[in-house]
Amino acid sequence: MRPGNFSQTGFLGPDESLREVLDADARTLGELGVTAPALAVQLRGLLETAIATKQTVTSVGHYKVKVRRYKGPQICPFAPQPFENPCPGDGIWLASIDWDIRNTRRSVRLAGPGLMVHLIGAHAFFEGLQSPYRVAPRALVELLELGPFASRRAGRSD
Repeated sequence: MRPGNFSQTGFLGPDESLREVLDADARTLGELGVTAPALAVQLRGLLETAIATKQTVTSVGHYKVKVRRYKGPQICPFAPQPFENPCPGDGIWLASIDWDIRNTRRSVRLAGPGLMVHLIGAHAFFEGLQSPYRVAPRALVELLELGPFASRRAGRSD
């Protein structure tokens, strides 16, 4: 997962511990009351809707979703044999895109790789703190208006 193996920039920084990153992110999700699979499902839904339009930028409800497509997919670093036997799981087909999503209702914006859907859903991995492609769990929960951010939705009456 270090720089230069499956990715030039790496999924973890040179000094990061995978176990520590996974544990810290699990604690954050627990505090927010959201599961990694629930986040992956919500993110996948936005991306699938945007990709189906075949446009670069798509409005999906109160989200503006920008998708950049690439010819080849990013490899999951958890795969036992990445080139011969890719990691199975939901969302792996999104590994050939990057995304940028803006929640227009909350003025929150986040970007990341399409592989993130699989990494979050199958491995509860958001990449390391030193990775330029990290998608922080708290930021994603806020963007998608889940957990503690769900009750603060604009126009919602409780």
